Amino acid sequence: MSGPALQQLQSHRSIHEAAYGEAEELTHIAKAFADAGKEQAVISTARLIIEHWQTRTLCHATEEEEGFYKEVAMEHPEHADKILFLTRDHNVMRQLVAEAEELLVNQGTIPAILDRFQMLLWLVEKHSRDEEKWLLDIETNDHAKRR
Repeated sequence: MSGPALQQLQSHRSIHEAAYGEAEELTHIAKAFADAGKEQAVISTARLIIEHWQTRTLCHATEEEEGFYKEVAMEHPEHADKILFLTRDHNVMRQLVAEAEELLVNQGTIPAILDRFQMLLWLVEKHSRDEEKWLLDIETNDHAKRR
């Protein structure tokens, strides 16, 4: 069973916004270091960004899949397709983080690493809005459909 924060729109949105804001700020810092030619600073920051994605967003994604999504699927089986899409997003996020980590370990190019972080930011922003609209605002959406 998921905690109450995952089931309430405002608290869930706050979790999304906080994690996104931190990742966005770290990504901007890494890009600024890259623009300044400070390769070691980019690499150090990239390690922090990867750790951030792993410990914040991907842990949150796992919690959603193991609790919240299952609960929604049981209460609203008509949303199974949406849960499938959202789970797919989580898997793509995991792949992008793994790619960034692999590039970092194998001394890939800094632009390639930063590209993964930008893709993650874009995907998470879209994913969070979809999740909030599809799964957290179900009662409002259902009520609007009945009118």
